[in-house]
Amino acid sequence: MCHAPAVREDAITTPRLVVRRFTSGDLADFLSYQSDPAVRRYLPGAPMTADQALEYLAAQAVLDDDQLDAWHGFAVHHVADDRVIGDVGVWLASDRDHAGDVGFQFDPRYHGQGYAREAMEAFLGHLFGPAGLRAVTAGCDPGNDASWGLMLRLGLRPMPGTEQSLMYGLTREQWLASR
Repeated sequence: MCHAPAVREDAITTPRLVVRRFTSGDLADFLSYQSDPAVRRYLPGAPMTADQALEYLAAQAVLDDDQLDAWHGFAVHHVADDRVIGDVGVWLASDRDHAGDVGFQFDPRYHGQGYAREAMEAFLGHLFGPAGLRAVTAGCDPGNDASWGLMLRLGLRPMPGTEQSLMYGLTREQWLASR
């Protein structure tokens, strides 16, 4: 269990969750879900080792919000259970003119309870608000019904994809119109 650090002013809070920067104290929770076969099923590559994960968490903890060509990952902390149950993030590419590619992964023990939607709605609000993005995209394996279903419930719209990846997108204007 990670024991939440004090909530920083840049944290995003919902009634049940805090979306915040990672800390080294999140290591055990992060390793637990990111190496779970149910989480890895549709993700490329192998799970991170403990050393890789610690390096990743440390880098994410201090990453500049405006860093381009970088993944910006955030812990999703479950307040009642005092643990990290997943993460959300956005890839900010230098060639995308204020757009980002979002992603998420959650501990299977917390699937089907609305946590991913709650966290992603709050995160999208942050991205389209204070972060100033004009659009986001997201992709997933066609067999990952839960992920593409969540993207549709969040208001992302289907875009041209490939046989290996379904693609979705959402503009700031579409997001604001749906609120």
